[in-house]
Amino acid sequence: MTLHVVYSYSCPQCEAHYIPYMADVVCPRCGAAATETFDYIPKAARSVRFNLESYGTYIPPAWWVGSLGDHILHVMFPVFENFRLQTSTTDFSEFALMSFSAMNWGDQQYLRDHVIRIAGLVYDEMQRQPKRDPE
Repeated sequence: MTLHVVYSYSCPQCEAHYIPYMADVVCPRCGAAATETFDYIPKAARSVRFNLESYGTYIPPAWWVGSLGDHILHVMFPVFENFRLQTSTTDFSEFALMSFSAMNWGDQQYLRDHVIRIAGLVYDEMQRQPKRDPE
């Protein structure tokens, strides 16, 4: 079992896909205001943490991408896992910037900084969320 965050949104002006996770988040491609918000960060943090607590790794054994929310989690899982396994003292925001900057974003380059911000907020949220008691 995995915890998915099924959510997709397209900018009403330019049709770019992104997640308006807070009221002040604008389209990362054209800067247009979103017409809705979605409380993505705590849900994504629970999904990321669930993998580690359930499987001993942030990367789930299987993952189906059925929405943009799931796609963003899919690209974040290895970054969280590689950060956990790193031996240097790089902080998460610097590590995420390096990791996501090395990825090929193709025609969705506009998403890179958006996903970097999401990953940083998810990391911060995970530090605040209580850990599950081992069963």
